[in-house]
Amino acid sequence: MGPAAPLLAWLMALSLGTAASDAPSCDPQAAPIVGGSAKLQRGGQVLVYQCPEGQFPYPTPVRQCRVDSRWSPLRARDGRPLAKAECRAIQCLGPLEFDNGHFHPRQPRYNISQTLTFECFEGYTLRGPPVRTCLPNGKWSRGTAICDDGEGQCPDPGIPIGAMKDGQQYRVEDRVRYRCGRGLVMFGSKERTCQESGAWSGTEPQCRDPSTYDTPEEVASTFIASLSETVEVADPNRPTSENVKRKIRIEAGGSMNIYLVLDASDSVGEGNFSLARDALVQLIEKISSYGVFPRYGVLTFATDPHIVVSTLDPQSSDADWVSTKLGELKYDSHKLRSGTNTRAALQAVLNMVIQQEQDELRRGHKVAPVANSTRHVLILMTDGNTNMGGSPVPVVGQIRELLSIGRDSRNPREDYLDIYVFGIGALVNQVNIAELASKKDHETHVFHMRDIEDLQKAFHDMIDESETLSMCGLGWEFEKAEDHQKNPWHVSIKIARPGKGLESCKGALVSEYFVLTAAHCFNIDDRAHWITVDMGKATSVNKVAGLWSHPQYNVGKLKGAGIPEFYDYDVALLKLTQKVKFSFDSRPICLPCTEGTTRALRKAHPQTTCNDHKRLLLTVGEIPALFVHEDRKKLERKHVNIKNGVKRSACEADAKKAPLYVNVTDVKQVVTPRFLCTGGIDPVVDPNTCKGDSGGPLIIPKGKRFFQVGVISWGVFDVCKQPKRKAPAYARDFHLNLFTVLPWLREKLAEEGLGFI
Repeated sequence: MGPAAPLLAWLMALSLGTAASDAPSCDPQAAPIVGGSAKLQRGGQVLVYQCPEGQFPYPTPVRQCRVDSRWSPLRARDGRPLAKAECRAIQCLGPLEFDNGHFHPRQPRYNISQTLTFECFEGYTLRGPPVRTCLPNGKWSRGTAICDDGEGQCPDPGIPIGAMKDGQQYRVEDRVRYRCGRGLVMFGSKERTCQESGAWSGTEPQCRDPSTYDTPEEVASTFIASLSETVEVADPNRPTSENVKRKIRIEAGGSMNIYLVLDASDSVGEGNFSLARDALVQLIEKISSYGVFPRYGVLTFATDPHIVVSTLDPQSSDADWVSTKLGELKYDSHKLRSGTNTRAALQAVLNMVIQQEQDELRRGHKVAPVANSTRHVLILMTDGNTNMGGSPVPVVGQIRELLSIGRDSRNPREDYLDIYVFGIGALVNQVNIAELASKKDHETHVFHMRDIEDLQKAFHDMIDESETLSMCGLGWEFEKAEDHQKNPWHVSIKIARPGKGLESCKGALVSEYFVLTAAHCFNIDDRAHWITVDMGKATSVNKVAGLWSHPQYNVGKLKGAGIPEFYDYDVALLKLTQKVKFSFDSRPICLPCTEGTTRALRKAHPQTTCNDHKRLLLTVGEIPALFVHEDRKKLERKHVNIKNGVKRSACEADAKKAPLYVNVTDVKQVVTPRFLCTGGIDPVVDPNTCKGDSGGPLIIPKGKRFFQVGVISWGVFDVCKQPKRKAPAYARDFHLNLFTVLPWLREKLAEEGLGFI
């Protein structure tokens, strides 16, 4: 793959730029790439080459428009000038050194899917994989292969592919030093020291070609492995995997700060800025899933830093408030001063840390290094192209010094600071981002991603890691997500009664075995084996083992009073024959008064009560809500307002206009306190449910989570029966309020691990 030198030379020399009217103009047609395409960026001053999957632009992914209105020249690895760029097949680099063993085949580069086999000399034991495979992104699979005789006080640290190592002694205080082959950039530690614990300091280096990117899958797994060890602090009894290398817990009186630092300079561009901002909102959702409440600091930077949220703000630990502030960020707030001053941004973080330490002292708390004080996590999204203010690296040293990190070898306090750096796109300065990131054993803190879409996917994959697939009420909001990934709790229910045709209802997945729906979908003599539940995929049709309607549901209860149908307590549960394996497409919705909903609402457990849930979800007034309408397998969210204030009475009164209830004199006969009401035209026109929507959930969205508060029961007017007719103002829908049937839900779902409160 392409050498780093030409690209890094001009990236590191980027200036503040010139006025648009004075900038040179270069013709993109004069710089084609064979087998690929080219895209202008930064106002036409940079040409970025793009190649098909499995290929990379050679000899460079970018070219700069020079002052003479010509594109920067192309040179081959040996220095020869080239007439055109071209797309070449991605290959993996071969090992430069391998101690105490041999590998085969021996060649300088390897094609995708080709394998390397490692073997050790007699007396040495192989650690790591005996076989590694060249991956489509130009990296090798799995870990480093090492031949170790076990004689050192620290294990042999090995030699990553593409690197060379100096140092063969592995006693305490011995050091090894690494350097990368020509044209490669080092991610990780250039020098590592054998410690008394028997572990090496720092992190294993990687030698990266500028054309090599981290895949979304890699980022999701490695970033979350490190982050989860940092923020998994809520429950000291929570079981953890055996391979956890670093475990952080916040002691009494301690806390955590997370700083989200977003590059808004001209070199990043508005599109990348906006999408990176949205990805950080997803990250806050992920952190919230751990049940922790860190303080957040949010800032953007270009020529100057702009603090959006300070860790000293009273609401800085309110994830919803911080997400809202983050979502309101505008790229053009820096447009008049659009340089890249990363040093100033990190200085602003340092100042926040200083202010917080001073605040802790004023309140009588001990600070570092006397006590286990605040843990600090800094997440920086930048292209690394600092062009003013000087190097930001010394500021990292000042933060470490302030937090007493690295002073005492017996208590280095490295766990009190983590700096993650994300570089996105072809214009990233890999040297700079690698230098800023933390370097910790068995962890990754620096990532280079192909584009912002890959970053988005990584963060969505991260949210959907195996430990949190059970997170309730979380739709996959990724732009390219399918309908059932956005609404993974939505199910279709079919009842095939012998000789009577097929009836359809909707429902919501609430646990691994249970679906919540409406009781009126079923007859008293229906059999479970007549019912199937469709999760939305061709292979996801589930059989039903049991059916339970609420014991107080009785559709004919008021027939003697001339009321043909009565829907009070219109709720039912279906138990599936097989457990649902949670995935992107199948995930439970949040039910009121469960531990999952407490976490999703970002409230503390066990202090939060069921009444707290009701107060937070069913507020007084017009409550924004939604239901999901399915038409020809397409799912559409319909936004409505629950009338829970002065308009509630008028909403309920319109029930008498339903054809079933024309003879009802007192609406309270049919609209009991167990119903929620939507529909009508005030304050806005609400969409109405159709007959086929029965049993589906009435949902309240809060932040990025979705909470079921009702079951769609019945309506005054069926809009789907008369699709060409405009729905009248009295078209209302009634939904069974789940807060009113909680004792029954607790009983039936007692074994599902929902943790009813």
